[in-house]
Amino acid sequence: LSGGQRSFLALARAFVSPCELLFLDEPTGAMDSQTERQFVNRVKESLSDEQTLIISTHRPALFELCDRIIILDKGRVVADGSKEEILARASKQGGMDQ
Repeated sequence: LSGGQRSFLALARAFVSPCELLFLDEPTGAMDSQTERQFVNRVKESLSDEQTLIISTHRPALFELCDRIIILDKGRVVADGSKEEILARASKQGGMDQ
């Protein structure tokens, strides 16, 4: 198995036992784009309305899983809002690095 596939399997195990809060730190960092897409689809299928998912990521593909985005810079909150609001603001400013 590749590193990304191992990560995918480890994450799948996290969803076997339902929990109220799940924190994922760069969950798709070792995945190729196809495996990452499969991961996003599986998470969307697996999460219930009673569960909270917190993701730390640099990968825009995971924004699809978010209702709210908080952007940190050197430990400081520089943006906080709905996914739509933050992405619209980033688009006007020329990207997420602004």
